[in-house]
Amino acid sequence: MALIKDLKDIPDLAPVAEGEYDIRVTKVRENPSKNTGRNSIQLICEIIDEENAAPLFHNIWLPMESDDKDKADTMWRMIKEFTSALGLEGELELEDFEDLEFSALLSFVDDDDFPAKNEIKKVT
Repeated sequence: MALIKDLKDIPDLAPVAEGEYDIRVTKVRENPSKNTGRNSIQLICEIIDEENAAPLFHNIWLPMESDDKDKADTMWRMIKEFTSALGLEGELELEDFEDLEFSALLSFVDDDDFPAKNEIKKVT
């Protein structure tokens, strides 16, 4: 008997069509950029009730000490807009994002250099 069965009936994971979906954060981690060293909080999410939907990765990029004030303030504003839309406020830890559920408008991104994926356009 074969150790691995015929896998032709195992569906591939794929991005969903552009639209509004319910999302659940399944994993949160710090994720420094290999190119710039800039830290981010990476949210790994599932699209609720969408069978065989590819996982969704969303990075919250954090300002660096070397950023000028305008750049840092712009980044903090983007973070504030995102976390406020999630209903989060105050000082936040990675654990504050775990198992979080929210609705979001997703885009469908198909770049010739990378596999197709979904991105969060806006938390709704």
